[in-house]
Amino acid sequence: MKLAYKGALHRSIARTALTATAATAVLAVLVGMWLAPPVHAASGAWTTETIAGMSVRIYTPATPPALADGRALMVSLHGCQQKAQDLQQGGNWTDVADEYGMIVALPDAPNGGVYLGCWDYYDSSHSSTAPSRHDDNLLALAQTLQSRGSLAIDPDQTYISGLSSGGAESMVVGCLFPQMFAGVGINAGPTIGTSTSGYSWVSTSKTTATDTCRRFAGDNSAAFQTQLTSVVYGSNDATVAVGYNTLNAQIMAGIYGAEASSTFSLSGFAGTNTTGSGTLYSDGSGPRVSLIQNTGLGHNWPAGTGANGTYISGDSIDYPAYVTKFFFENNRRVGGSSTPGPTPTPSPTSTPAPTDPSCIAASNAAHLAAGRALSYGITPYASYYAKGSFAYMGLGDSTVTTLRRQASGSWTVASGCN
Repeated sequence: MKLAYKGALHRSIARTALTATAATAVLAVLVGMWLAPPVHAASGAWTTETIAGMSVRIYTPATPPALADGRALMVSLHGCQQKAQDLQQGGNWTDVADEYGMIVALPDAPNGGVYLGCWDYYDSSHSSTAPSRHDDNLLALAQTLQSRGSLAIDPDQTYISGLSSGGAESMVVGCLFPQMFAGVGINAGPTIGTSTSGYSWVSTSKTTATDTCRRFAGDNSAAFQTQLTSVVYGSNDATVAVGYNTLNAQIMAGIYGAEASSTFSLSGFAGTNTTGSGTLYSDGSGPRVSLIQNTGLGHNWPAGTGANGTYISGDSIDYPAYVTKFFFENNRRVGGSSTPGPTPTPSPTSTPAPTDPSCIAASNAAHLAAGRALSYGITPYASYYAKGSFAYMGLGDSTVTTLRRQASGSWTVASGCN
């Protein structure tokens, strides 16, 4: 399905800044910082210019676009206490940009961000008809780049992604302007509508956040029919509550009508650490939402290669490669298909009965129902523990965990059933 939306003229709106709280300061310092690695060699060129009140680093590849419709555009947002330069140097965008002939734009939050570089994603006071608070800047950035004939950007291949506050802001503008952004990538971002202090615990519900997203879209809601979302997070994130990630995926899947869920393995993915699990939410025509938990990853951008940078990890999947491939292969707004990279093979959510009944891989909720686990907290984001050993199984009903029966009859967490 091809949308006719071509973008409206942007009106400059006075931006507001939120008063930072002590809790926001904690968000910025809980994770350590590292020296950034050198800029990755690339076939294209990076340039820096001011667009829509932001300093923007733009990568233009020398390779042709992967689809005949034109080049894709990926806008990627840094997190708090991080800068666009960090993503340029260590985010690993150049390789995938070259592979797909994709433009990458890395903006810095206007005026240094609301606090320590944070994007202004907070609360539910955002507007698609009178955008402000960084929403207007990002809309204008996408419109400006789309209007440049020399870049040959296809509006139907415009995507946005980001880490932490950048991930949360990606969700905000994805809800405000679904007609502009065909795909939204959320990396460890608090859910839409949450406060400056509500990042370390799940402080909203699926119903409330879903209503907020729909209200943000307003007359643009029809574009949800063809939008995609990718969510990624680390099991060791000690900054943003990991329960937000499953919640974000479920919110967008519900809005899209993607009711069928399946699981997939990260085996074979690009990157240095491919342990973890994936969940795919699909409608009758195919995948719409992807959720990935990368085991061992902290509150970082999962670059998948290179030395660690500021809030960037090389010990992870290659998320730029994954999210780009996911968007290209499942874009409902363009014709054709992309060829690069392997496709993860989904498997049914319900796990077949194992040959060894003493070792079972299933969702945490299934383990609880079968009496193999205990749960504490609010469903579906509760903490789970193996019955008997009290081994930690992680957060969330849908998290898949392998349990092995011990000689005592109790259960413990296992890496597999080999």
